[in-house]
This record gives sequence, structure tokens and C-alpha cells, in this order.
Amino acid sequence: MPVLNWVALKPSQINGTVFNDIDDESILQVPETGQNRADGSVGWLSDRARLAGPGRGGVRGALQDEGHLPGHPHVGHSALTRFDLRTVRVDFVECLMRFLPTEAEVKLLRQYERDRKPLEALSDEDRFMMQFSRIERLSQRMSIMTFMGNFTDNVQMLTPQLHAIIAASVSIKSSQKLKKILEIILALGNYMNSSKRGAVYGFKLQSLDLLLETKSTDRKQTLLHYISNVVREKYSMVSLFYNELHYVDKAAAVSLENVLCDVKELQRGMELTWREFSVSHNATLKDFISRNESRLGKLQEDARIAQDAFEDVVKFFGESSKTMPPSVFFPIFVRFIKAYRLAEEENEQRRRQEQMLLEKLEQEEQQEEEETKSPSHRGKRQQQELITELRRRQGKDSRHVYEGKDGAIEDIITALKTVPFTARSAKRSSRFFCDPAHTEEHY
Repeated sequence: MPVLNWVALKPSQINGTVFNDIDDESILQVPETGQNRADGSVGWLSDRARLAGPGRGGVRGALQDEGHLPGHPHVGHSALTRFDLRTVRVDFVECLMRFLPTEAEVKLLRQYERDRKPLEALSDEDRFMMQFSRIERLSQRMSIMTFMGNFTDNVQMLTPQLHAIIAASVSIKSSQKLKKILEIILALGNYMNSSKRGAVYGFKLQSLDLLLETKSTDRKQTLLHYISNVVREKYSMVSLFYNELHYVDKAAAVSLENVLCDVKELQRGMELTWREFSVSHNATLKDFISRNESRLGKLQEDARIAQDAFEDVVKFFGESSKTMPPSVFFPIFVRFIKAYRLAEEENEQRRRQEQMLLEKLEQEEQQEEEETKSPSHRGKRQQQELITELRRRQGKDSRHVYEGKDGAIEDIITALKTVPFTARSAKRSSRFFCDPAHTEEHY
């Protein structure tokens, strides 16, 4: 019997986990019956695409080439002052933020103005920057406008990820059918290892991958195939355990760490908006805050619930969220479900093939039975029996001839073998034939 090389949990790690009240011994007593990041995670704020660098026309030319700049710099100046995202698009603001003049450049521009030098002598780029550098708290204003312009998209992107984490975590922890499956695996593993290893009380989730590596002696089936058959025959009520696990595949694609960072970034954006409103009392800011502060609060609550739910389910399986993030935890279940369903399909296919073979054999037997009942088959069978009897009798008669009376034939054959011929017509020189005492009449 092969050994299942699982990673066992220590007895001290069992308390509070799914294995705490599992009764694996009862299993063996059942009677026989019938936009992605490099690491595959998803992040939205920090991965947002940026526009290309400036072209030959400087900053102003680059913005105009991209079609983001309003018709006249004064229009853009006024829109930025009023936080007006209907006049200027958010991608224009994002692009402009890349070309904000440094503190040293602003000093040079201010000195140029104080010296009353002609603006016409400046390049288009410098004149453009001089216009926008006059806006108070320009960098802060542009950060707020970027936050406001992207807020709805970010909430719509982050919310489903948090909900996937919550649904997957809660469903995995509460699934009684999954618990039974783990109980069966624990029981069979302990039984397989009983002669070489001691019994364990639980196992690490990574051990589920080993069910595909443990194979039968003919290498045609895995331990998972066997488990699937056991479940089908004895615990059919839990065979569809995977239907109780919701959004596991979606949760596997989420980087909870990145999502939580993005939620905090939105929180910082809202705090910055509040501070700006307290200074400028801008009506646009007031309207944005009143409409979206509760939405941010709901998102923050979802983030807290997702974090807590994931912490609970990881501990429930004897793992740590520090070493096993969602991008590691949930894919284990995705792989297990996929492998289990494939094992079910392959087992069913094998059963169908065996059934077809059985039906074929039954048809052949029935056909042979029908042939034995036909007159022609009876005649052939009688003829075969007669030939067999004749051969038996011929064999018996032959034995009588060769055995002879008092062994005479055997003596003759022996003599013929020991006396050589000189020619085919020559007479043998055997004393048996030349002895005068053996006359023809006597013989």
C-alpha cells in the first residue's frame, strides 16, 4: 500500500480548526453498501495607465496632441481652480501632473515676471507652465481632481474583489460537505500510513495537491480517483461539495493586500478633499463629499469584513494569513475542485466502458445459447461427439494391437530396430529368422 506524504498539523495546531471535531475513525467503520500585476494580483489605483511623454511641442504640444487640453489655457486655468471635471477630463489632469514645474523652475518664472520681460520671448511650454503655476496649491488641487475623477471607477473595481474574498471565505468555512470530504481524506490517509507512520489529527492544505501524486500500482488511477469512488458509493450526499464553495476562483485572482492599500488611498483622497473644502468652501467639493462619503464608508466596511473573514478561514484550516495570502490559499481549492471533478468524470467514463464490455459479453453468451438450441447446432454437436467417440475407440484398438499377446509385437519391433538392413530386398541375418528350429510351420 502506498504512503500519503502529507504535511501533518501538530496536535497543538488543531484546536479551533476544521479538524478539531472531525471524526475520521467513523469513516473506516462505514459498512459496504451500494489588468494584472506581475504576480497575478489585481490592483487598480497604482497600476492605472499613464499617458506618453511630451512630443516636439513641449508640454502644451503633448497635451494638445493627446486631445486633453481645453481650447485655451485660461479655460483650463479656470477649470482647475473650480475643480470642474466637466470642462477638463481627468486624464488631462493626470497627464499635466507629470509636467508640473519644480520649485526652482517656478522661482525662475516668477523672477522673469518681476523683471517685466516679454512673455512672447518664452517658449510655448514655458508660457503654458507660467499660466498654470499661478494657481494656488496646484499640486494638491490636481491630486484632488484625479481622486474625484477616478473615484467611481475605483469603487466599482474594488467592491467585487472584496465581495469575492468575503463570499469565498465564508462559504469555505461553513461548508459541511467540504468538512466531510476532508474527514474522508484524513481517514484514508491515516489508514494508508498506519503500518509505517502514526496517525495524525489534521493536515496542511498543501497536502490536497498530493492526492494526485499518490497512484495505484498500475499507475492508472490516483488516490483522488479512489476517494471520488468512495464518496460516490458511500457518501453520495456530499459528492457535490464544490457547489457550496462560492466565488473561489474569483477570490484566487485577488491580492487582498493591494486592494486594502487602494482603499486606504481612497481614504487619503477623501481626507485631502475635506481639507481643501475647509479652506476654499468650493461648492463642487461639497457636492462630491455629500454624494460619495457614504460610498467610501461602505467600501471601508467591506474591506474590514473581507480582512476578518479571510483571517478566520485561514485560521480555521490551521494556516496563517502572513504565510498564506488569498493568492495562495484560494488557488489550492481551485486546483482541488478541478482535479476532483476531473476524477469524477474519468471514473464515470471507466464505468461506462466496463458496462459496455459487460453488455457485449452478455450478448455473446446469449447468442451462443441461442445457437446451442438450434437443430443445426445440435446436429453438429452430435457429429462432433460421434467423431470424438470414434477417435477414442480407434485409440483403444491401436493400444490392443501394439500391446499384443504376451508382448509378441513389442519383441518383434525391438528385434527389427536392433538388426540392420543390407538392402531394402535383402533378408535379415537375424538368428530369429535363420534358426532351423523356427520353421514356417512352427511359426
